[in-house]
Order: sequence, then C-alpha cells, then structure tokens
Amino acid sequence: MYRLFPLFISFFSVSRMNTSRNCSLKLLATVILIVLISKCECTIVEEDLKITQSQKETLDKFRARMSPIVPHAYMRDNIYLIRWLRAKNFNLKDAELFLRENLKWRKSTGMDKIHSEDYSKAVLEFPIYVDAVDKNGAPVITCLLGVHDIRQAHLTGRAPMFLRFVDKIMDEAEMKVRNAQLEGKNVTRFQFVINLDGFNLVQHGCPNCVVGTLSFLSSYENHFPWLTDKIVIINAPPNIQAILQALRSAITDRTRRQIKIFGTDKNEWQKYLLSFIDKDQLTEDFGGTLVRHN
Repeated sequence: MYRLFPLFISFFSVSRMNTSRNCSLKLLATVILIVLISKCECTIVEEDLKITQSQKETLDKFRARMSPIVPHAYMRDNIYLIRWLRAKNFNLKDAELFLRENLKWRKSTGMDKIHSEDYSKAVLEFPIYVDAVDKNGAPVITCLLGVHDIRQAHLTGRAPMFLRFVDKIMDEAEMKVRNAQLEGKNVTRFQFVINLDGFNLVQHGCPNCVVGTLSFLSSYENHFPWLTDKIVIINAPPNIQAILQALRSAITDRTRRQIKIFGTDKNEWQKYLLSFIDKDQLTEDFGGTLVRHN
C-alpha cells in the first residue's frame, strides 16, 4: 500500500491541467489517497498532504511563482513546496520570500556541493549520524551532544566547521526523506534524537556555546522547515531548563511541541525510543544494539 504514496505525490506535483476529465482524475486520486491514509497509522503523512481547497489554490499559485527560479526538479514538487507555505501559515507573500531567502543561502554557502566535502574527522569529534531509520522507514538523526566540547570548538575556531557539518547532516536527512518517498515509503519527515549524557554548563552552556546553538536553530528553522517529526532529548540534566529557556525565542511553537525531554532514567527513554525505532537501528548510547564501525 505504501508504495502508492509517491505515485499520488507525483501526480499532484506535476498536475497543471484544467480539463474536466483531468479534474475528475484529480478528484478520484484524492479520494483514493484519503482512503489509503485512513488505513495506515502514519498521521504525519495525513498532516503533510491534507489541505483545503483554498490552500490548494495558494499552493498552485506558489508553484507557478517558484517553479521558474528553483534550481532542482524536486523543489517543484508539491510535497516540497507545501512545507514553506505551512511554515508561513499559507501566506503566499511570506512563503515566497522565505523560500527565496533559502535559495540565496543555499547558493552562497555552496550547499549543493556540501556532500562532496570531507567530514571524516568532523564526525569523530562531533558524532552526529543519519544512518538509521524508524519503523516507517523515515531517517533518524542521532547526536551524542554530551561528548561535544563546544566551548573548545569556539576557542580553537572550529565552530564554523561544526555548524556546517550539522547543516550537511540536516541536508542529508532531507535527501533521505526524498529517497524514501521514491522507494514507496510513506515518509515526509525525519526523527532527531539527542543524547545529553556528559552535558555540563562549562562545555555546553558558555555564552559562545549558546550563540552557536542559536545559529544552528536559526539554520534549522529557516532552511529545513517542517522536516522533523519528533525531537527527543535523553539523559537531560536538571539544569538543562536554563539553557532551553535561553533558546526558547529561537524556535517556533511547532518545534517546541515536537520536543520531548527525558532525564537519566534509561528504562523510560529507551521504552519510548523503541516504540518507533527498532533496536538494531540504535547504538548502545540510545538503548539499541547497533555496533557502528567508523
């Protein structure tokens, strides 16, 4: 059943026809898609694909405006464009400006070439991976943030490299979402799991550290909107609330609703993670059995 989702996504993405026959086809496809969604457990897909008639008209206008200027074919797909509209509550003008700014950023930072850059040393110092999937086939980012010496990275001038590495991971996760759709999986977002074991205010809560985290959050909100399903933080120390309060203004209400924080009770957070990610997809640090060979 899930292999039919990309077919309908593609149908709505390329459909620009106005004949009564094609309108009937679109109506039939809509009915079938609703039936498929109702029979699967993935409410994420329903939330991402379900739109009103008014929103569909706005989406059509948005596609017409953006299609001539986006550099890649996937950026003309409705499943991509709708994220930018949702981030701006379907305000056409705001969404257009939002996406245009993102295109400028991608060009100025060379994002299309980032995956050809060598980050083999970066992943050893800043262990962030996107090599797992959840039970629906969605990518899973795992981050051992507690072992990052963020303060030292700032003192030695390596912070920009670290932030670019994180952008690379986020972009890779987005690519894997698109690849999963092409493989027939009902995937529109990825999961993000952060382990704070080893966190301390000196290495992670210094003023420069907070500024760096704000830079990451700004990049996430502005360049990868509506791409995460769950953001799970495990092994959070009691003083994490002070840091989160400082970061609160940098994230949207939607992102705040996605964040779920667990303390150091492994039984509690492991049970939650394994409810949507298989054990063999997670390393021991995240309650799994995966052995990663770097």
